[in-house]
Formats: sequence, structure tokens, C-alpha cells
Amino acid sequence: MATFTQRAGGRWQAKIRRLGWPSQSETFQTRAAAEAWARHIERAMDTESFLPSDDAARTTFAQLVERYQNEKLPKLRGQVQDQYLLKRVAEAFGEYSLARITPAMLSEYRDTRLKAVKEQTVAHELGMVSRLFNAAILDWKIAIPKGNPVQQVRKPSISNDRDRRLEGTEEQLLLDALLDRESPWPHAAAVLAIETAARMSELLALRWAEIDLDVRVARVRGKDGGVTKGGDLYRDVPLTSRAAALLKDLPRSINGLVLPISQNALQIAWGRALRQARKRHVHGVLCQQLGSAGYNEEEQAREVRALVYKKREPLALTRQLVEKIETEDQVLVNLHFHDLRHEATSRLAEKLAMHELMKITGHKSSRMLARYYHPRAADLARKLA
Repeated sequence: MATFTQRAGGRWQAKIRRLGWPSQSETFQTRAAAEAWARHIERAMDTESFLPSDDAARTTFAQLVERYQNEKLPKLRGQVQDQYLLKRVAEAFGEYSLARITPAMLSEYRDTRLKAVKEQTVAHELGMVSRLFNAAILDWKIAIPKGNPVQQVRKPSISNDRDRRLEGTEEQLLLDALLDRESPWPHAAAVLAIETAARMSELLALRWAEIDLDVRVARVRGKDGGVTKGGDLYRDVPLTSRAAALLKDLPRSINGLVLPISQNALQIAWGRALRQARKRHVHGVLCQQLGSAGYNEEEQAREVRALVYKKREPLALTRQLVEKIETEDQVLVNLHFHDLRHEATSRLAEKLAMHELMKITGHKSSRMLARYYHPRAADLARKLA
């Protein structure tokens, strides 16, 4: 039964006391609003669909984030990125109670963030908010009367599929530049990525104790030796003759890792080698074009030195040619280490059936595998011939 009391300031308080249900109360500007709320709550109690919101009202989003960090996060992979996401959403919603966070509030947050960051970043942030609410509802039994509010928000559309493969001389240029590094590990990592389709984190977790060069099989695990991204404890990957030959010649570290290098160091080495290989390619094309314009090899070398050492101004023609090459020539442009997994998958697909290929790449569905398989039309034409 609902009762209504006008407070000293003129506001109306509605109270509901019903056997078997916790007492409910709320204050409104008008009696009509109080009565409407009471009817809604009593109707929900009659149909046994009422969820008390006391816990949601008493729990702030910041408290939810703290509990998630303490109880959930230590068990998950990708903790560094998750910590960043948790910090970001806590800054936006930390002071609000769970009951106060609405789809309209989240939609406004989405629209504001899209003006500052990419769609994928916003999607990840909303995804983290959703994970937090799901943990509250499913794991900690905090009743959210209207459910997870993120489920009622339209997510930003994302188009991040890549189909980048190595073209022409890119592989040789890149591997030559990697060989110039002081450490042998970046070059080895790139070759193994091309030959095994393994992820960077999986390559960095490879151990000599789990490689059998006699039968040419490597046991691949996830980051730091944990489960793979697909959720498996490991997967056994066959080694091509090229991969086996590289491993036989590779120095063995005392810590048992095949590639004793950090992910950050590998990414830095990759970036530097990529820039070096790109510069060599641009200079090579420049020399060809200067030769076509009548300049001999000594004059070509002099122009390259002018570009590299900047001790004198290059010719106007040299500047024009370099600007055109940089604009129109896409060799080694927009190439990521993870693109080598696309390259490897596409190459292996020419030799293996789909179910065999999935065993190597670790994909659980043909749909996911298709994101990494990018056959060239010319290669397909040769098959038809």
C-alpha cells in the first residue's frame, strides 16, 4: 500500500510497504509524479518483475571499477589496456551511482568522445562499461532495475579489417633492413611470423624446450606462456623448411626463449627497419629516374648523399622526384607486424585445406579465418588456368 506525505519544502514523498518486499520510498516535486511512481512500482511487484534498486543507488561507478580491478582484472589478459579503459570510464562516470547512469548519458558520452578519438576507441570504452555492469549484475548480484544501460546504446560502426600483404620487393627490402639490426631477434621474428602465421605475443613466448626440429613442429602458447588468444592452452604448428633452417642457425639464449626480446623492443626495431627499408627503396627509385634523365652513377650517388647528410642542397629535379615518389609509391607504406600473419595465412591457404589451416592459425571459425585470407586475383587466375 502506498502512502503520500508532503514535506516541509512542498515536495511529496511516496512510500510503499508490502509484505514480502523491501520498503521503497522516493520524493517528487508533485503528488501526481509520486502517485505515478507508486503505481509503476506496485505494478512491478504484482507481476513479480520488480527489482529493488537500493544497491545500485548506493554503489558508485567508481566503487564498481575498484572492485573489478581487485577481483576480475588479475585473472584477465590484456591488463594494461584494460587498466587504461577503466581509468578513462571512471573519470567520466565515477561519481554517479549505478542507478543514475542511463542510456541517454552514455549516448551523450559517445557523441562527445567521437569528436576527439576514433570509433574503435569509443567502442572499447563502451565495451568496458558494459563489462562492468555485467559483472555487477551477474557476479555480484547488484540489481539494476532497467538492466545494462549499454545494451540500449548504438555503438560506433567500425571498419578495421585489413588486407595488407607483402607486395613485390617488400619482403626482401624489409628482411635486409632487419638483418642490419645489431640483434638477430627482430629478423628471426619476422621470418617466423611469415612462415608460421603466429602472433607477435605467441612468437615471443616460444621456448626451445617446445620445439622439435627433427619432426619440424613448434608448440605455440599465448602471451607470457599463457593460453592463446583463441582460449587454447597451446597449439602445435608445423614448421616450414625455411623456418626450421632459421631456427637451427639461431643462437640459443640461457633463459630458454627462442626470441629473448621484449615486445616493446621488437616493435621499436620493426619501426626503425621499416623506415630504413623505405628510405633505401625511395633512394633506389630516385637513382633509376635520375639515370633515365641522363645523370651518371656518381651524380646519382651525390644526390642521395645530399638527401641523407644534408650538407648541401639537392638539385631541384631531385626534390621534385623525391616528392613524387613519396606521394605515389606505396612500397612499405602502412605495413604492420601483424600484417605478416595475413601474409602467412594467405600463403598457407594455397597448400592446405581450411580445417588444416585453422589448426595452424588457431581460428575457431571460417568467418574469422576469412579476415586473414587475402588471395591475389592473379594467383587465383593461375589456378584456374
